[in-house]
Amino acid sequence: MWSLLGKNGNECNRVRAALEDAADMTALGTALQEHLRVCNDCQAAVDELLMSRKLLQALPSQAVKPAPWFAPRVMAAIGAREAELRRSLDAWSLVPKLAARLTWVTALALLLAGTWLYQTPGSTAVRSVGDSGNESLFDWSATPATDDLLSNRLEQQQ
Repeated sequence: MWSLLGKNGNECNRVRAALEDAADMTALGTALQEHLRVCNDCQAAVDELLMSRKLLQALPSQAVKPAPWFAPRVMAAIGAREAELRRSLDAWSLVPKLAARLTWVTALALLLAGTWLYQTPGSTAVRSVGDSGNESLFDWSATPATDDLLSNRLEQQQ
């Protein structure tokens, strides 16, 4: 329809661009109106464009207007979603605080347990020789040499 290879191809492009923005034929410049009188293809395009515009103007407007409750409902849904996201973020923001407190409590518990275990007498402590109820791995029989040593020391102190 548009002859791009012909010598009038450049003028046909200008007419086409001007027709898209123009409301009617009078809005076109005199040079373009002169081209329309000469070029049958451009004249046919203008006729089709004007007819299409008239047909579309005759149709009733089908613009969908939102109901009066639409905006508040959408805003309420957005607010609910933001509140849900905020709650989940608040829950995860408590984790580092809880972890820090748990670390301190655990360290304190380990310190107290270590101190308690260090201070309590061990179950394998030195037992007296006279305990007959508990058996020992080693024989704790008193030798005469140690008895003499102890008796000498006791005599020296007196």
